[in-house]
Amino acid sequence: MKSSSRPSRALRLQWLALLSACLAACSTFHDARFAPSPAEVKLEDDGVAGFEGLALFTVRGVRRADSERARPAQVEVLMRLENSGALPFALDAGSLALSTADLVTLPASELVPPLPEPIASGGVCELAASFALPAGKRFADLDWSGLNLRLTLCYAERRKVFSANFERTAYYGFGYGYGPYSSFGWGVGAWGGFPYRGCPPPYGSPYVGPFRRY
Repeated sequence: MKSSSRPSRALRLQWLALLSACLAACSTFHDARFAPSPAEVKLEDDGVAGFEGLALFTVRGVRRADSERARPAQVEVLMRLENSGALPFALDAGSLALSTADLVTLPASELVPPLPEPIASGGVCELAASFALPAGKRFADLDWSGLNLRLTLCYAERRKVFSANFERTAYYGFGYGYGPYSSFGWGVGAWGGFPYRGCPPPYGSPYVGPFRRY
């Protein structure tokens, strides 16, 4: 029987688990992704003619805490507000809030641009908002199975609250692919596979690469 110096499958799995942990530790964001991406919300008010628009929201991710910059872990959200009606409207920046599934509310800690101008008819406003975790709270302390984003728009001396919901999507950092089985000489089987890194999928399923043999 021909001996092999290749590592056993169990040992290779241990190596892959260690590599996965290292990659997660050095990543800028936690492995938490949310759908829909983007979430679409119609801006309308049956009691006010001329107020009409569209809002798009994407949860970019949960950024890890940065001790060097004294910055806590925070959720980052991208927003796009479009005014397709006749009336201008403005965002109440102080109304922005994000709630986790266990109803922990995170007020907006940073908004870029900090003071968005009112959006005129036909105008578009793109924003980036950050929601810092409460003091003493870690990523593992909160329920990230779902998120709710709320904001208030002001128009025609009125105010209206709009919201968008997100669900956490499954994410698999590593997987395995097994190539075709073949035999040689004494009937010793040879199999092969390779680990793949699941890139952030735009449609909620990890990328699976082609198979090859070692």
